[in-house]
Amino acid sequence: MVEGKALVVDDDEPIRKLLTRVMESEQFTVDTARNGAEAISQLNDDGYGVVLLDLMMPEVDGFAVLRHMQEHFPEKLRRTIVATAAPESEVRKRLKEPVFRVHFKPFDVHALIEDVRLLMQTA
Repeated sequence: MVEGKALVVDDDEPIRKLLTRVMESEQFTVDTARNGAEAISQLNDDGYGVVLLDLMMPEVDGFAVLRHMQEHFPEKLRRTIVATAAPESEVRKRLKEPVFRVHFKPFDVHALIEDVRLLMQTA
């Protein structure tokens, strides 16, 4: 795993760009994915110190990405931060995999940065 590398997964381009800038400001090299299928492909090919994952995406959603990670790379789940607009009740009901943290949109960028820093310290 490359600790200074992050994967940002979000179908919303402005949010993907914002999260990319946030991670670059924390000295990460950033790869992006526009949907769950791209994310799964990239997770299969490379290691990431942090994965920022949206849950609500067309076709292959973030829950499917989490299931794939649970089946193939369970250690990556503890390095995953979910940033989602999904209702909290739905997330609590459907989120079975143990991720590092969940942030609900609109999220606090400073709190997200603090969690990224904390995640990196606990790695």
